[in-house]
Amino acid sequence: MEEEKFSLSGTFQKAKEYVDTQIALLRLKALAKGSRIFGSLVLDLTRVVLTLFIVFFCSLALGFYLGEVLGSNALGFLLTGVIFFVILLLIRLFEPKLETIFMDITIRKIASKWNEEEDEAAEEETKTDENEKFN
Repeated sequence: MEEEKFSLSGTFQKAKEYVDTQIALLRLKALAKGSRIFGSLVLDLTRVVLTLFIVFFCSLALGFYLGEVLGSNALGFLLTGVIFFVILLLIRLFEPKLETIFMDITIRKIASKWNEEEDEAAEEETKTDENEKFN
């Protein structure tokens, strides 16, 4: 058997390859997590836009309905505007509490998307360990 000689340059080369591989892996993980979060944000934005359309058309319907009940479309839309103004005042009144609630919801949602990949990897590892026990 021949003895392998220790090569310092070979060790540095392997260390450099390892570091490069780890950097590439971190970039891919960040890209995967970022794209998952971006996709979630796009879906949430789509939901918000569609909800705004629904609110808009329901507001029109309410305005016309109240206009018929009151005998004047102008009064119907004025009353609809007053309803939205009252809602706006309530939001303004409870703004600090609402802001905290929405911040918590947003942080939880993004954190769950961020950790979802790690949970999936842990589940796969558990399944692999269970399969090895039975083999």
